[in-house]
Amino acid sequence: MYSKRIAEFVASLKYEDLPREVIEKAKDCVRDHLGCVLGSYPFEESKMVAEWVRDLGDRKESTVLGWGHRTSCRNAALANGYFAEVLETQDGVTYGNNHPASVVLPASLAAAEYLKQGGKEFVTAVVAGYEVMNRIAASLPPEKSVGFMKTGTTGTFAAAVSVGKLLGLDSSQLVHAMGIAGFILPISSRENMWGTTIKPFVGGQAAKAGVEAALLAQKGFTGCQEIFMGTAPRYLGFCNLVSREPALEKLIEGLGERYTILDVYFKPYAACRLSHSAIEAALTLVEENDILPDAVDRIEVKTFARAAREIGGRYPEANSSFVTCQFSLPYILAVVVSDRTLGPKQYRREKISDPRILELAKKVQVIPDDLMTSIYPEKAQARVKIFLRGGTAFEKQIDHPKWEPERGIPREERLAKFHALASEILPKERIEKIDRIVDRLEKLKRISTLVREAVL
Repeated sequence: MYSKRIAEFVASLKYEDLPREVIEKAKDCVRDHLGCVLGSYPFEESKMVAEWVRDLGDRKESTVLGWGHRTSCRNAALANGYFAEVLETQDGVTYGNNHPASVVLPASLAAAEYLKQGGKEFVTAVVAGYEVMNRIAASLPPEKSVGFMKTGTTGTFAAAVSVGKLLGLDSSQLVHAMGIAGFILPISSRENMWGTTIKPFVGGQAAKAGVEAALLAQKGFTGCQEIFMGTAPRYLGFCNLVSREPALEKLIEGLGERYTILDVYFKPYAACRLSHSAIEAALTLVEENDILPDAVDRIEVKTFARAAREIGGRYPEANSSFVTCQFSLPYILAVVVSDRTLGPKQYRREKISDPRILELAKKVQVIPDDLMTSIYPEKAQARVKIFLRGGTAFEKQIDHPKWEPERGIPREERLAKFHALASEILPKERIEKIDRIVDRLEKLKRISTLVREAVL
């Protein structure tokens, strides 16, 4: 029932039927994604992935963004998905705890380039992928799911339907593509979130597997006809395997009536989204009261239990990886108080090993708050209190992180983010050209027009 309904929706989706606000949001997602990918260029790990994919050889079908060499569609999706996750600046959906751009866009860009598709086809495939990924993620409540990262698992289904849409698969073939995706998808262990540099592959591996699932379905391979719930008498579908109590109704509730891409947030700060309310609160306090790092006695953070548990008790060391620091609220707040910003430069080795930052991080205490926990994920709250030497204290609470749809996402601020990240590799003139291309994405005859600008 669920697979068929989703497949019919995707197969029948036409660009002409998409509301203007959905099309414009899809363009915003593309622009934000390109910034995240290009901004990762200076990281040594990005260079390692680009060289590894290049050395694999393979057919020259699609482009490795930033670096410019061509490889197979599936390996381009793999590399670009990795780059999208490096900075922790990717888009996401709070209720799903997932990051669709890291999977849907690498797969869709690579496939659209390979298939010589235009902008309208590409936008339609992107919207379909976001819809599927967000709905599957929403069907798996955080406290009932077991040990995996949604981006790297649910993303495989999304990539499969996005690429399947670009391939022109019918609803029956799309059912098989999702069934195949459910068989070959990676179960991305959350154990790899806490400091390992393999973690950014969470996007790339799902994108690559989704490309393969769609291509296998096109060849005629078959998969489970009801991959989400499973079939009688076993009911060993994906959602039942990875969640103790899946909310299967969310897979199709309002499908085609309201597009979940409108629920997507963007990140103003380079860090795990669980930290963003605390970041904004701390940054506001520091700027409004001109707080200097040396004046800080201690910092107290109260927030919902998931944030306190997953990022609250992780304290950095001089040899910590950039991934460790992206998921360490003590480190994040230490650099926010010190630098009054949080971007790629705050994850360079000299910053991570700075003894002043490490000492300030030790002064951060994160406490779970029962009321905030009961409200999450409707609100991702945090209250930060900065105590100064001498007894003065300043306090600030944020209920919705910046750039959530509930608060609005100012275009000029998002453009500034894109320009700042893309400037890590591209000159101003090229960045402005990409801007113009994205604004008229639906007019492109070939998506390669955009791709060839996003390389050094």
